[in-house]
Amino acid sequence: MARRRRPSILLIVIFIILLLLYFFAGALVTLVSSFSGNGYFHFSYTEGSEAIVSIRYSLPQELADAIDPKNVPGWTVTLANNVLSLTGGSLSPGESVTVDYTLTKYIAGGIRTIPTTATTATGNQLTQQLPLEVQDAFLLGLMYALYQNSIWLLILALIVLAVIIVLFFIGKKKDDEEKKAE
Repeated sequence: MARRRRPSILLIVIFIILLLLYFFAGALVTLVSSFSGNGYFHFSYTEGSEAIVSIRYSLPQELADAIDPKNVPGWTVTLANNVLSLTGGSLSPGESVTVDYTLTKYIAGGIRTIPTTATTATGNQLTQQLPLEVQDAFLLGLMYALYQNSIWLLILALIVLAVIIVLFFIGKKKDDEEKKAE
């Protein structure tokens, strides 16, 4: 009795994984960024007598392109070009405000110095250089690289599919030869 030869199950699993990574690479970046690419901007108003009514962070372009700032209660948060602005709120002396963000793509981690300008109700401006630590998110970097190069996942999947087809026909040919030999 001839034994049926089939392509390796491992090859079929690899093919399916490559296809899933190709089709869902963008969704994986979003999913991974929600738990590994988080950070925050913090501004403390320690000295002064007037309320601060707006805060502007001048971000490096790579950081501005990579963040999704979250809303802050009592403030309107906007990101335009490379300026993150908080307006419409009020910050009294001794208070602070924090803007959380999520990375939407990978950027190298490290500490960056962010020029910050706070404007009081009378128009006085207070400028500071605030340090911002961006956490290095390796998994986000990996998923973003897959997303940016997802066509290669499709090419690899097609190569694996070709190998599966070739192995199937080789196995079929050997089965036919064994049947003839019996």
